[in-house]
Amino acid sequence: MSFLNSVRTPYRVKVLEFNLIVIHEPGIDNYRWALNQVRQFLGNELVYVSSYQSVILFKVDGDPHEVASKLRESLKDAATPIIRVVPVDYVTDPFIDEVAEVVKELAQKIPEGETFRITLEGHLLTVREDNTKVRMHTIDAIRELAEYVDRPVDLTNPSWIIYIRVVKYMRIRRKAAISLVRPEEVARVSA
Repeated sequence: MSFLNSVRTPYRVKVLEFNLIVIHEPGIDNYRWALNQVRQFLGNELVYVSSYQSVILFKVDGDPHEVASKLRESLKDAATPIIRVVPVDYVTDPFIDEVAEVVKELAQKIPEGETFRITLEGHLLTVREDNTKVRMHTIDAIRELAEYVDRPVDLTNPSWIIYIRVVKYMRIRRKAAISLVRPEEVARVSA
């Protein structure tokens, strides 16, 4: 199993729950339109997993980066409510310690001399000594995670983005979807 389809834990390999995020304009009509467009362009390459508000989660066969690129290319000149198509490399619980372990691994894949930025959408959690869970401020979480990446930071024109999005999964749980992407992979589908 490749790193794109699994997460290594100390005792087992965990299969990703989802590996593609589609973000669309708000509204039930836009949800239906986006879902139909994705199904039309990708056909049997995907399985619907979950959705909420303007986010749809899918599980796709093969490399999610290639599938996302194919979908973005298909939508390039089409009328669409789809805003972004984001491939997912890892899915974990939204705790800073768990996300940091993934960031350490992804940081090794950024070539020397290339720049990076971390984009965090949503809030990560930390656990206090008394076992209470606390939402972290976004900038504090980004600063802590950036310490694990030994590459120059470029906030305006990075070579790579470590993209982290906290999503609602199966209506009640939250998960952190983490990807190492080029900027064009998280750009708007249509300008």
